[in-house]
Amino acid sequence: MSEDIQMERAKELLATMEHSVDESDRGITLIIAAHIEECLRRIIESFLIDSKNVKELFEGPYAPFGSLSGKTKAAFVMGLITKDEVKKIDAIRQVRNVFAHEISAGFDHPKIEKICRPIVEDWGMIARDSFLHMAQNTVPPLLYRDLEVIKWKRPELTNEYIHLQGDDQNDS
Repeated sequence: MSEDIQMERAKELLATMEHSVDESDRGITLIIAAHIEECLRRIIESFLIDSKNVKELFEGPYAPFGSLSGKTKAAFVMGLITKDEVKKIDAIRQVRNVFAHEISAGFDHPKIEKICRPIVEDWGMIARDSFLHMAQNTVPPLLYRDLEVIKWKRPELTNEYIHLQGDDQNDS
């Protein structure tokens, strides 16, 4: 991995953390969820073939990967993130949604407590700090994943490739 990419990603993580300073619980959760969503997009894009159609998967009102949920499910079924990462990302997404739709939401909100209880380990901290610790620690493994996943990128499927594969099977 080039030093330029390492430095770029470190700056990205630092910027996310800096934006979180002096933010409300709601704001921090939104920022972390947005950063995870960006990481997932990069991971998925690095795996997909090079095509102008890729952008359509992520943008627009009917984009299948247009939401954090869509990106999470896609990344998992493509084998790009772990089951444990899915659980954490889903909890972050659900907490973000409660904050987005409930004006009075805080970490003491019953819906948020219900979401956090099974996913947040007890580190002897209050629920808020435990959740934020888990959420912030979900980001670093995803930050560089696209650089590993790009090694698995497949070329565009062509008729020539299919024909060659058929010839290989006939030779057996």
